Amino acid sequence: MMYDAGEELTLQRARGRAAVAWRRADGQIRLDRLFQSGSAKILLPKTHAPVPEAVWVNTAGGITGGDRFRLEVSLGPGAAGVVTSQAAERVYRARGGAGRSDIDLTLSAGARLDWLPQETILFEGGRLERRLGADLEDGAALMLLETVVLGRRAMGETLEDAGLLDHWRIRRNGRLVFAEALRLIPPLSALGGPAALGDTRAFATFAMIAPDAEDRLDRARAALPPGAAASAWNGALVCRFLAADATPLRAGLIRFLTAFRDGALPRVWQS
Repeated sequence: MMYDAGEELTLQRARGRAAVAWRRADGQIRLDRLFQSGSAKILLPKTHAPVPEAVWVNTAGGITGGDRFRLEVSLGPGAAGVVTSQAAERVYRARGGAGRSDIDLTLSAGARLDWLPQETILFEGGRLERRLGADLEDGAALMLLETVVLGRRAMGETLEDAGLLDHWRIRRNGRLVFAEALRLIPPLSALGGPAALGDTRAFATFAMIAPDAEDRLDRARAALPPGAAASAWNGALVCRFLAADATPLRAGLIRFLTAFRDGALPRVWQS
């Protein structure tokens, strides 16, 4: 069957949903639930660490307009886990609207989760809407990291037409305790002022929401690389990182996270 150029082309869109849950039983953290469908997969690498790891994988190879992904992570009382991504997430030129990624995190009393995905790379024409929601009970501790790279400077890429909407909403016992919102709209050249990104093309936000978050401010500042700053208030610790390109930013993040967390990063970060 030949394609008629006058007809509207219906493009296939990627869909994926994955879920992982851990519980504490008999003094150990055990897998409680694992679900995956479509282009979303969860890998559970074997490690010698006391805290289990999960690796989120997008088998579609990136995100483009109309794609939909969802990740759900749940921890029972006193459980702990680390979740990361297999590689950098690439956001390609969009047709038919923005790609969408939803992340839902649920931490029961005393649980601890580190959500440490690798960077998101925006390409020319890319559009992404990403929403992260977390529900924490008493004593739960959550670490979050999101890294954004605006094109690959080493490849001579200069972004002008790209967009990102990134929302974080974190609640403790049903009450909103932390909110973060980032919106980038074209033309990206308008971000060159001193109050915006300037010449920066790679940036990251790290947040820790925990009962002892404010007590760890000095430790965080001692581990920060150049071009980063930290502040703490109301049970939240937030660090901002800026760099001219992805390579120095990634190196600084690895040093910071290793020092601040008292442990090695997931193995995929070293590849």
